[in-house]
Amino acid sequence: MASILAIDSGNSYVKWGMFNHGQWLAQGSVFYDKVPSLRCEFNELLVPEKVVISHVAREITKKQICDLFSNWSVKPLWIHSRFYQCGVTNGYSDPFQLGSDRWAALIAAWQIQQQACLVVNIGTAVTVDALSDNGKYLGGIILPGIQLMLKSLQLGTQIINAGLRKYEDFPVDTNSAIKSGVIHSLVGAIERMYNLLSLQLNHPVVNCIISGGDSTLLLPHIKIPVKAINYLVLEGLVVIAEDHL
Repeated sequence: MASILAIDSGNSYVKWGMFNHGQWLAQGSVFYDKVPSLRCEFNELLVPEKVVISHVAREITKKQICDLFSNWSVKPLWIHSRFYQCGVTNGYSDPFQLGSDRWAALIAAWQIQQQACLVVNIGTAVTVDALSDNGKYLGGIILPGIQLMLKSLQLGTQIINAGLRKYEDFPVDTNSAIKSGVIHSLVGAIERMYNLLSLQLNHPVVNCIISGGDSTLLLPHIKIPVKAINYLVLEGLVVIAEDHL
């Protein structure tokens, strides 16, 4: 089995992991403007046989990632969504416009679940995507993440220093109302998509697979079946790399 360096370059963070013999040997995450600092960590790695990357953000970040392994002979695989790959059929109106991170997450979820599920990522943005029982991607939604919601309140209202105090069903102070509102809106969207998918399939969805840096803030409040997976996009990148000839 080939050693694989997987890199998930997102809107805010670049996550990476070295995978070999069925397990992660190392994983890490840096803010996008700290990518050059990864050179020291990568120099300590054995040169991988494969490098696979999902990139959805800045062009400058892509160049910085390329610089990290410019002295390696391995040619990186920059993934893009396809009509079909690794058991998943892409139902997007234009299959090639689906973000590579969402595509990799769907492939990972299908590999894990092998049946209908919701695939949720809680990061800078929140995505909630639906897979059918036969692995078809049915579509999904994109919402602002927790920090983007806070920023929009600060920019669009007179609320100053909006913070996250504590969750309450019926909050009685402003900062608790803000945190509770953010959680209600995101959890409500996830649970609504769960119900819609269950109706579409004519049976309850077995699982919602959730990942992302802010997922721990929502997990205690989600009342549908949930399986939390760390670095779901990286998991999907490994599946793609192993399938790629």
